[in-house]
Parts: sequence; structure tokens; C-alpha cells
Amino acid sequence: MLQVIEAILKNPDDNTQISLLYANVSPDDILLKKKLDVLAATHPNLKVFYTVDDPTKDWRGGLGYISQDMVVKGLPPPSDDTLILVCGPPGMMKHISGDKENREQGELSGILKEVGYTENMVYKF
Repeated sequence: MLQVIEAILKNPDDNTQISLLYANVSPDDILLKKKLDVLAATHPNLKVFYTVDDPTKDWRGGLGYISQDMVVKGLPPPSDDTLILVCGPPGMMKHISGDKENREQGELSGILKEVGYTENMVYKF
């Protein structure tokens, strides 16, 4: 995902709005958090939302797995010009977008289908 984000942000003519929902077990597990925070602070078209299962006492982000509420509040609504990119371990993929079968995208299911996204709006890595 970082490569896609950086490619968009490096192009001054690209006005793509980027919303990243990033789930981890704990705050210490968030890879490249400092880099993502700097990118978000310096690029108004990038919004990053972190959620963790095991927060620290001073944690200020989301709690638990990515939920339907997080998707609705954190991602653009379903539309013809929206593309949702999904990557993660198989259990998370199934929960969010449905399984990816080998090199095929597989059927869209999970939270993204429940809130109205279609197969044309979702790409599974």
C-alpha cells in the first residue's frame, strides 16, 4: 500500500483522495507509522486511521478489528470513481472483502459488500 500511496503523493497533478484504515494488534506493531504520519501531515489528500486490538494506556486511535462503522466513516462512499484496495492476512481479508482465491479476485463479500461497494470498486492484493 505504501508504494501506491507514495506514487500518488509524488505526482503533483494527481488529486486522488487517499484514506488508509490500518489495523494492527498493538501500537508497537504499526509498521512505518512515523512515515505515514509525516506523509499525512504534509499531504492534505491523505487521511490515516489506525486501529489496534491491544491498545496502550495512551492510545488515541481506534479499538478492535476494522468495523462497518470505521469503513463508513473512514472511506469514501461507494461510487463509480472510488477504488478500495485491500491487503492483509486471510482472516482480515475475509472479514473486509471476502477471500482472494489464488490470482483471482474472488467474490466480493464482507463489510465492503454490506455497505454497498461492488466488485468493480474493490481490488484485493
